[in-house]
Amino acid sequence: MRPLEDSVRRRVRSLSLACAGLLLAAGVAGARERYATPDPPAHEPYQADALEPVRAGVPAGIELLRAADAPAWPERLRAEVADRVRSEWPAERVYGPIFANLGVTLRWPLVNAESDGSVIVPVVDELELPIEGALSLSRGDGPRRVVILVDASESANSMTEFRSDGRGAEAVSVLEAERRALDHLLDLSQDDWLEIGVIAFGETTWPVAEPGLPVEGLRAALADFRQQRPRGEGRTDAVCALWTAREWLDSTPKGVAREIVVLTDGDAAFSGRFLDCAGDGRARSDAAASACEARRNPAPCPASHRFSRSDGTSDLVQLASFARRARGVLAVHALLFEPDRSARSWQRVVADTGGRLVRVPGPEAIELALPSLVSSRIGRVVARNATLGVESSDLLAPDRTRLLGALALTPGANDVELRVESDRGTAALLRFRVYAAPRQLEVWLAALRERNSALELRAEELKGESGAKRGRESRDRSLAVDPEPDPAAAAKSP
Repeated sequence: MRPLEDSVRRRVRSLSLACAGLLLAAGVAGARERYATPDPPAHEPYQADALEPVRAGVPAGIELLRAADAPAWPERLRAEVADRVRSEWPAERVYGPIFANLGVTLRWPLVNAESDGSVIVPVVDELELPIEGALSLSRGDGPRRVVILVDASESANSMTEFRSDGRGAEAVSVLEAERRALDHLLDLSQDDWLEIGVIAFGETTWPVAEPGLPVEGLRAALADFRQQRPRGEGRTDAVCALWTAREWLDSTPKGVAREIVVLTDGDAAFSGRFLDCAGDGRARSDAAASACEARRNPAPCPASHRFSRSDGTSDLVQLASFARRARGVLAVHALLFEPDRSARSWQRVVADTGGRLVRVPGPEAIELALPSLVSSRIGRVVARNATLGVESSDLLAPDRTRLLGALALTPGANDVELRVESDRGTAALLRFRVYAAPRQLEVWLAALRERNSALELRAEELKGESGAKRGRESRDRSLAVDPEPDPAAAAKSP
């Protein structure tokens, strides 16, 4: 195994989402956390939009990633190409996921990632870029029924800056930012293929509007929601909200997709509903029992589901239990607007149900992301070589999930953009820097041979010049040179 190639592959493996683990780190704003995953080969599928973007600036180093079956390059050649890549790097550009609200799985050579201060850059040996991947959250043409869960806990009372075209920037609560995102969604959702329901959850769970209402009915229900619950309240009872949404979706007709979208800050859910104040069979002091009871949530859950201690005595375990039971029944997507939080419990839920965790820079970005996540239909996926000025044909296969195609390259650096387009605008935009080096090894070896031949020729010339010089010196030493006459001796001569 080539040491550097092996090193690069191992580093890309650590970034991969091809297996069961999730690397839901650093959203478009660059704030994602990494989690340990199994190690599939570097050239196998990876979750491209879940990688941390390659920041603007000249990389400290470059690590080249070539095809698995490509001929080995000498270290000197790799170093020369890496130096060239770094010297040509545009310091003002960001690479990787620029924006994404759905999963985009890709294969080599579409990969750029930072690794120990260096940037991994693919190098292809042809003037054509193969493109292969998939949309892990595809948007087909079928009807959908979606229930949106709105975080209305006490943490939703914190203030954020909200920007809109009509009002400019203003300070609003997180809960109000969520409501405005719902308003914006309804402005765009005049489609008969989409049914939307809304549930608010905080200390209690409040059913706002069941799916099936017309748009005006939804608007009226949201207006009541604003009036009756102006502020967030108490703890975060996400488990009850999920079960309520599932029961709403149980009657969904066959052929209609069932989905739940959770608007959340990613904080660990704690409802107080599942506290075990009995002490697991051990005696507790009266004070400890009273303190536990004070934290218990007595609010009734509107879902008919009855929670069992066999499913766990914490929200985290109950969430995992819900995810297991919902697998294959519906998909849960979480739109996370506090990207610095790990949201581990939601990672488990979306992974088990085949959903998607989408991170946005903050609550003010919910308005932009929610419509594409909830009500978009993917129209096409195209790749564009900005360096060469050419665009691929539609890469989306008839199954509306797989991506397959190719894009023309020019020798040297190529800035490639992959764009997923929906009826709500751009659903994903990723940018890659790819190097095309056709016959690079052959050209380098030919140049090396030419340099060696020139050196050998020069050595022969120097050898000849040295031999001629030694011959002249030898001849000079063999010449007889008469000494200068002695004047005194000459005077004595007759």
